[in-house]
Amino acid sequence: MCAMTLSGCLHLDNDNQKVIDETEEDTRVFVTNSEGLSVELPPLPLNFVFSDVGEDGPEPSIGITSSGCIFFIALEKPMRSCDHGLTWNNVADITQAPFTSDPYGWVDPVTDRVFNIHMMGLESTWIGWSDNDGESWLGNPHDSGPIPLNDHIKLATGPWVDEGYGIPGGLSPIYEQAVYFCYNKLLGIFCHTSFNGGATFEVGGQIFGLATGDGGLHGAITTAPDGTVYVTPRVETPAIIFSKDNGYSWETRTMGEDVGTPYP
Repeated sequence: MCAMTLSGCLHLDNDNQKVIDETEEDTRVFVTNSEGLSVELPPLPLNFVFSDVGEDGPEPSIGITSSGCIFFIALEKPMRSCDHGLTWNNVADITQAPFTSDPYGWVDPVTDRVFNIHMMGLESTWIGWSDNDGESWLGNPHDSGPIPLNDHIKLATGPWVDEGYGIPGGLSPIYEQAVYFCYNKLLGIFCHTSFNGGATFEVGGQIFGLATGDGGLHGAITTAPDGTVYVTPRVETPAIIFSKDNGYSWETRTMGEDVGTPYP
């Protein structure tokens, strides 16, 4: 009798439905291939840890050397952590900029040279560098010419090519990479190339064309493995400015006209 009663308690009428506990797949997380298409692979098990640098850092930039040391440019302070972000120290010395109007940092992925770059008012930019993970530094000012104006500074490095500035640059025994420094002045983008690792910038000047529009604002400098260097101007027509001869000459390539520009 008890068994029958218990059996009756578990009986479900045809009008009732069983509740199935299913875990819905999160479609917001997916993996893509080199063409941007979704593939059936699990995502990487990424874990993120908050690290307090201990300093204010508007317009921050970050880089990592092959030793694992992290450099975070916090205003005029090059902050360094060599323990995965657990502790941070200001490693600047008297050769570095005492203040900044616009900070920027870059780590050369080939040579591990750390660049600590600061706009000094609108007159010039102080470019500092270290080849030993910030243990010691050197630095030089970059004169922006007879019109003392440079803003929105950017710096990057890339391989030399076998034409243009790459001919003397590739023969330089001082530094194995080309160093590029770009900024905007009034209505144009100015880009310069260094043959000695960023100590001085002997050649370069204003880029003409679309780069002269909209105040000369631009994004970060990017270089390709073949030595092509790219600069992205802020213009209505989406475009890239690029040089295949280490900054000796520049070309512009636009996109989106087939669907209507500006703002395609």
